[in-house]
Amino acid sequence: MPASRPLKKPFIAILVKRAVLFFFLLSLLVVYLYGIGTAQEFMDRTQLLLLRLSVILGLSLAVSSIYGIILNVWIIVHDRKYRLLGGAGLYIALGIFGAVIATLAAFIIVAAGGNRT
Repeated sequence: MPASRPLKKPFIAILVKRAVLFFFLLSLLVVYLYGIGTAQEFMDRTQLLLLRLSVILGLSLAVSSIYGIILNVWIIVHDRKYRLLGGAGLYIALGIFGAVIATLAAFIIVAAGGNRT
């Protein structure tokens, strides 16, 4: 049985993977800071800033995850590398996570008094 060669991924796929990981970690950090700020009674402006950052990072995570899904599907179809199906599933899960974070943060902004300055 011949040894299989390691998968040679395109450079853009590596960049997208790292961008998704970056946005995911930043989203977790901002949500964590918002949770701490709620318990520690941060100022309202700080809480609003964290919520706005959550919306931006959540949407960025969702969009970059969609791009990652498209790239993975293209690699799977073009190169017939079916072992990348798990990566596409992970991109789907992270995209849903980003969309949920952005939606919840936007809902909290509106419920807390609107998107004022």
